[in-house]
Amino acid sequence: MSREYSEPPGVRDSSPAHRALVFATLDLAADVDTVGQAAAARIGINQTDLICLNALFRDGPMTAGQLAAAIGLTSGATTTAVDRLVRAGYVTREGDPADRRRVLVVASEEGARHAFALFDGLLEAVARLATTYTDEQLDLLRNLIHDFRTLVADYTATLREKPD
Repeated sequence: MSREYSEPPGVRDSSPAHRALVFATLDLAADVDTVGQAAAARIGINQTDLICLNALFRDGPMTAGQLAAAIGLTSGATTTAVDRLVRAGYVTREGDPADRRRVLVVASEEGARHAFALFDGLLEAVARLATTYTDEQLDLLRNLIHDFRTLVADYTATLREKPD
């Protein structure tokens, strides 16, 4: 495979500093992905399962359909991930007290804490790194990250909506 890639004009024609930021962002995304894969493997699940567990832990119990919508998986893929998480003891299926016809997927607090404790060292390192920046710089970085996340979410939606 050739290493040549014809960059889109907006990237190709931008300043070196802008191009460096674009590719540093892509590198960061790949690095974060690698951490997620390593953490998931360490506890015997895969990265998709860890993403499901994170959504359930952060947003609370939800139906499999709601979980699928929240993380962008098909209902079949979500059911498979939930099945694996149930077998591993990270989530349970429970009847919805408000509607007995519905089943909620609920994160096990102990399991989720065990899983996310793997990130404690990284979070501590990020907190230490943040102390080297001023509040104004941190505001700029937080805004930049927010804008990047919005761009990524919008682009993900575009990719999912495009016909094959």
